[in-house]
Order: sequence, then structure tokens, then C-alpha cells
Amino acid sequence: MDKFTVEEILRTFFTLSAEGKQTATAARYARVLAQLRLYLETDGWMYLTPDRAVLLDLERSFNPEHAFARIFDAEDLLYTLHGFLDPQWLLPGLQDRRTQVSLTSRLVQWLCSRALVDRSWHGGQVREVLAAAQFMRRNRGGAA
Repeated sequence: MDKFTVEEILRTFFTLSAEGKQTATAARYARVLAQLRLYLETDGWMYLTPDRAVLLDLERSFNPEHAFARIFDAEDLLYTLHGFLDPQWLLPGLQDRRTQVSLTSRLVQWLCSRALVDRSWHGGQVREVLAAAQFMRRNRGGAA
């Protein structure tokens, strides 16, 4: 299995997802991507193993910009995604939140379908993210 960086994964997934979409939809996708990038660089480390967190700190000491996306891979991304659906990381607008929830769920499925993560090894984490997305859908995308 090839290892692609989170940066390569996000660029590919969001480009393919936005392809052929209306301008408003593509703009929502771009806002979700920006929020995901911010989340990964700010709080994504909290879901990493201690040795991966140390590696991130070391990389940030050389170049802090986009360190998470630059050095980690699909498995690391998968283990952070449920945190991206926590209320403090949801985008403010209802449509943006719904798009965020939908794209997060689709991203996990895409990672599995492209064999970037092995569902037989990481099935529990896949289910956790998909369950978080389903919970958010039932709660109208986190709307109050």
C-alpha cells in the first residue's frame, strides 16, 4: 500500500469532490477544507499516539506551517476525523455544517475504497467516525 501524505490526500479528495459542482457548493467545500486544515494543525495532534505527537513537535520546530499535513498519512488522518465533528470545530452556517459532516463521512469511505486505510485493521475507527457523522446528521448538523 502506497503512503500518501495528508496534504496529497486532502488535495485529491477535495478536488475530485468539487469537480463539476455549482459555485456555491464548491465554495462550501473550500470552507470545509480550510476548517479541516486548521483543525488538523491545531488539535489533530491530540488524537495521535505519543510517538507521533513527538514527531509532529519535531517537524514543527523546523517548519511549523502545515506540518501535520506534510508528514502524516491516511491512517493518522483517519484517527483525527471524529474530533473534526466536535461542536467546537463545526462551521457556523447550517449548510456549511451539513457539508462538513457529509464530506467527513465521504472522506472516510473514500480512504477505505482507495485502500489508503485497511478497514480490517482500522474498522473500529472507521465506524467511530461514521457514527459521529450519523449523530450529527440526526442532530441537524449540530444546529441548536
